[in-house]
Parts: sequence; structure tokens; C-alpha cells
Amino acid sequence: MKKAANFFTKDIVFLIAFIFAIFSMFLVAPNLGYIDYINTTVLIIMFSLMIAVAGMKEANLFSKIAIFLTSKFFTIRYIALVLVVATFFLGMLVTNDAVLLTMVPFTIIVTRQTNQEKHALLIVILQTFAANMGASLTPMGDPQNIYLYAYYNIPFGEFIKTMLPITGTSLILLLVTTYFLIPNDFVNPIMVSPKLDRKNLLFYFLIFVITILAVLGIIPAWVALINTMFWTLLKFRHLFKQVDYHLLLTFLMFFIFTGNLSTSTLFSDIFSGYLNTNYKVFFASLISSQMISNVPASVLLSPFVSRDYALPLLQGVNVGAMGTLIASLASLITFKFVSKAFPEKKRLYIKTYTLLSIIYMIFISAVVLLSY
Repeated sequence: MKKAANFFTKDIVFLIAFIFAIFSMFLVAPNLGYIDYINTTVLIIMFSLMIAVAGMKEANLFSKIAIFLTSKFFTIRYIALVLVVATFFLGMLVTNDAVLLTMVPFTIIVTRQTNQEKHALLIVILQTFAANMGASLTPMGDPQNIYLYAYYNIPFGEFIKTMLPITGTSLILLLVTTYFLIPNDFVNPIMVSPKLDRKNLLFYFLIFVITILAVLGIIPAWVALINTMFWTLLKFRHLFKQVDYHLLLTFLMFFIFTGNLSTSTLFSDIFSGYLNTNYKVFFASLISSQMISNVPASVLLSPFVSRDYALPLLQGVNVGAMGTLIASLASLITFKFVSKAFPEKKRLYIKTYTLLSIIYMIFISAVVLLSY
């Protein structure tokens, strides 16, 4: 009983999603129609990417890349720039939360070994922005992108074109902020690079590539699932423990909640009648992301947003990753690391994060709105 209680209370977003799903069942009694609510393609892709990324992390791929890059620079400003830019571009290939799980602990280690801990908070804040905004460019970069890409069947080229102004503006902001806020102080050489597990890395790459093919619609999602399950069961069963089941179940709960709401004429008329312009959809998704985070906001709003306004919804939830600390699930990962490493600086972190994040959100939103 205690284990069950801990499972439900461990992740507050999942708990909220679960409560919402239960509430919606009073509106629409459980029935076989619930099956139609569930977007299995999204769940399969997320699960497979989690396995692949966990494996690549275990093989020291991300640490190898980061340490190689930082070992070529000798001031904290340029090390910070490398860390932030590396996080930004890695976020395009794997989910933002997976990148932060790897890069943030590494950054804390680097700043400690180079006696630059006083800059750690600002660097990991900028890395969090980098992970969220870099990941916004591609369908596989964010959980909400995976979902919306599959839900609306957005062409890959159209997706990239839509998100490029957001990503480009974010990169400029990150470079300027990092350059001017981090001093150009010299540091000692960084640690020896860890050994790369080349043998197993090939299998992780195979899982990753097959999953990306499913993201692009080249192969069915079930093929990617079979491939993932085959290699994981055969060689890497321990990776099942690395999967964020709370996140998967959060999506499942919101599928049920939004599915039930969409069958309600009252809710359908209210939301569909309002979400009928680019500006309304963008601001609705941006604001809702601040309150419940952008992943649940995507699932919540999508049934009421037509394909004509899918792109403003996509832009809104991605820009909505900025702002409050809870606006992005990935941002909470960084906060957890900071709370553990620098417990006395939690308030300072929240204040600095919120201030910079709101500034970023204003600039990026302006770029988006000017395009409408």
C-alpha cells in the first residue's frame, strides 16, 4: 500500500493528470471508446527514445562529447559557451529531459573541478533554456513535439520551418547572455575523458535510428517497438529501469482526460469556439503551459484546436517552456540537481531562472507574433 502511495505522490504532474482523468470519468463513464483516445504512436516513440538515450548515456557518449569540447577551451566563459551550445544542439536529437539528465551533473562537476562553482547556477539555467529551445526545433526533441507531430501529422519540413525562428532567436539570446554574464577567467585543465563503450553503442544507435525513422513516418511505430523490445530484452534489460514511466502514464492520463472532454458538447463548444485564431491559440497554449507545463497543455488543448491552428499551438507550447519553473517538465530536472548540489541557493536559483526566463519568453514571443 505504501509503495502504491509513493508511486502516485512521487511525480506531482502525474498525480494531477491522474486526478483529472478520474474526474473526467464522471463525465463519460469508462467504455471501449477510451481505446480511441490513446495515441499509441506517441507512447511507442517516447518509450523507444528513452531506452536509446539511456543506453547512449550509459555508454558515456554524451560525457565523451562534452568533455572533449570543454577540454579545448581554457576560460570559464568559453567553457560555458561550449556547454550551453552542446546542450542546445544535443536537444535537437534527443529529448530535452534526457540531455539535461546528462549535461547538468557534468556541468556541476566541471565547475567544481575548475573552482568555478560560483558560476554553476547561471550556466545550468542557460543549459536548461538551451535544452528546451534547441529541442523545440525537431519532432523528437520534446515530448510535446512528439505528440503534436503525430497528432496533427505535420510534415517534417513544415515542422522545422515553423520552429526555426524560435530556435534561431533562442540561440542568439543564449550566446549573448552567456558571453556577457560569464566572465573570461582562466581555469585549470578539465578531467580525463571516460572510456566509450563502442560495442554496445552500436546497438543503442540502432534503436535510436529505427525510432527516428518511425518519427519521420518512414516505418510504422510498431516496427520501432519490436526492434526496441528485441534488443533491450536480449542485451539491456536493466535499461527498462531508466524509462520515465511517470511521464508515459502522464500522457496516458491526459489522453483519457482530454478524450472525455472532447466528447462533451459543452467543453467542445467552449474551447473550439474560442481557439479559432493564431493569436488566441498561441496565447492559450503559452499561458496554460505556465500553469500545468507544456506537455499536459499540448494534450489538453489539441482536441479543441483544428489542423488550421496546429502550428500556433506548437509554437505556443514550445515558447511556453519559458516563464515559470513548472512550465517545462525538463526544467524541474535541473532544479532537482541544483537543490541537491546547492541546497542553500534554491531561492536564488528560482529568482534568477524566473527573471531570465520571462525575458527570453518576451523576446521569442515577439518574434513569433510578428510572423502572424
